[in-house]
Amino acid sequence: MREIHHSQPDATSFRPEQARGEWAIALLLFVLSALYLWPFHDVTILFVDEGIVLQGAERILRGQVPYRDFFSFYTPGTYYWLAARLRLFGDTFLVARAMLLLYGGLFSARIYFLARRVCERGTAILTTYLFLVIGLPNKFIVAHNWDSSVLACLALYCGVRLVEGGKWGWALATGTLAALTCLFEQSKGAGLVLGLGLGLFVVGSCSREGREVFRRRNLAALAAGFVWPWALTVSYFGMQHCLTQMVADWFWPVFHYAGANRLPYGYVNIPHANWEDLFGSASWGGRLAFVFLTAPCFILPALPFVAAALLIHAGRRLWKTKSGGSAAHYVVLVSAVALGLTLSVVVTGRTDYDHFVYISPPLLLILGLVLGGQLVRSNLLDRVRPLLATFFLIVFTALGMLFYLREPLGAHDRLETRRGPVRTPARDEVIPYLQAHTTTSQMILIYPYQPIYYYLTATHSPTQFDYLQIGMHSPEQFARAVADVAADPPTMVIWNLSFNTQTIIDGWPATPLGAMAKDPLRDYIVAHYCPCTTLGSIGFRHLAMVRRDLPCEAGAAGRSP
Repeated sequence: MREIHHSQPDATSFRPEQARGEWAIALLLFVLSALYLWPFHDVTILFVDEGIVLQGAERILRGQVPYRDFFSFYTPGTYYWLAARLRLFGDTFLVARAMLLLYGGLFSARIYFLARRVCERGTAILTTYLFLVIGLPNKFIVAHNWDSSVLACLALYCGVRLVEGGKWGWALATGTLAALTCLFEQSKGAGLVLGLGLGLFVVGSCSREGREVFRRRNLAALAAGFVWPWALTVSYFGMQHCLTQMVADWFWPVFHYAGANRLPYGYVNIPHANWEDLFGSASWGGRLAFVFLTAPCFILPALPFVAAALLIHAGRRLWKTKSGGSAAHYVVLVSAVALGLTLSVVVTGRTDYDHFVYISPPLLLILGLVLGGQLVRSNLLDRVRPLLATFFLIVFTALGMLFYLREPLGAHDRLETRRGPVRTPARDEVIPYLQAHTTTSQMILIYPYQPIYYYLTATHSPTQFDYLQIGMHSPEQFARAVADVAADPPTMVIWNLSFNTQTIIDGWPATPLGAMAKDPLRDYIVAHYCPCTTLGSIGFRHLAMVRRDLPCEAGAAGRSP
């Protein structure tokens, strides 16, 4: 790397908001992104985390309060944001998913405006496109991850505007969005705050222009923006008499989450059997094709190291020259936020590819910096940059098309649920069976996972937990769940037979083997329920069971064992 180079004579970045043509392009990208994502809006593979927040929002609509009435280690933002949408527009799966289409447009518009500051138009559009094809399509689900990611992206944009103009309104917006990110996902919010703090400190202390950021008015606005969402949250849960429990649940992951969820850096969650099939018997051509298709899975985890190099390099230049202009400030701030968000992933132990996708907007802006050539220059990069751009375009497109083939184009089975129609890539027998054998708002137990079945069938758990995972939830929580079930036994249990024996090994390989041997809820189910029928789903077999004092009626959707 030779230097941080500025394409403008006054060493300032381009301000795309000042040009009508750039607004037109951003609006077009917004619309095209929403249209591109539309085929995903009603597709579900059922085994996803979105059932957690969907059912949590349902509990709120029924008058329950998080932490007091049901357990969650998430901060409350997503629950209440989703509950408000369902209350206003209708309690359906499609209403819940519609916000993701808007998120896709927001991501594209913000990424374009940020990249365009230091990149030519073509590179800025390419950067936007790379996220569009591998971002939301990778996990098109209603989850706190995307809510917090879009807030973090908006906070980064406001932070860039703050260092460009030093106006207190951008400081207020930056602080507010940083606080909201924490209230939607505490780990990502903490990483964002750390990254913004580091970036603003370097800009303000290493350059004369950056000192405007630390004017008293701006610092007061930053603090006010950060404090008011917290004050509102604390006041609300204090009035609900669960403030202590809320704080305890927020810190619960520190002691429980990482033990089962810790993964190797850049882990790609592919079942062991698939790896063995690929590298044990596949041809070399098949292996090379697989590596080509999955190249973004290795590129994204490498970008934080590029961000660290850029931050050090740009910070040193600012320190030496005491002046760098807003283009250099942009490099520092984007690199610092990318590193802060990466640290949030590392600390939680979820360093798998999916979680790098959730923090990929600033990481892909780093890639745009390298591909653009206006700020990061070297003789080698100048020669290979067109080849790199072509390579990234091809491999990201290939992976994006794989998502399209797997879900929108591969979802041929249509299910009518109590929350509206959905499409699945394979036949599911559980939902038709439940809808034929339960009533709306009936209590059943789905164990150990797939709380989305509760939501789509409008049923509810008899416990404070919508799922229980061996090795992550504590023995005390399992005992509490058993007590809840024993106090008011549901008539039916849907038991995923392979989750604790197969899925945990593939998806949560750090789960202690000793924990898997002790399952008090499994023991209770076996003692008090008898099997009726097995039900197929997407990659799973489920056992439908009823209380031993009730007759067993095997539904037409199932198959008697």
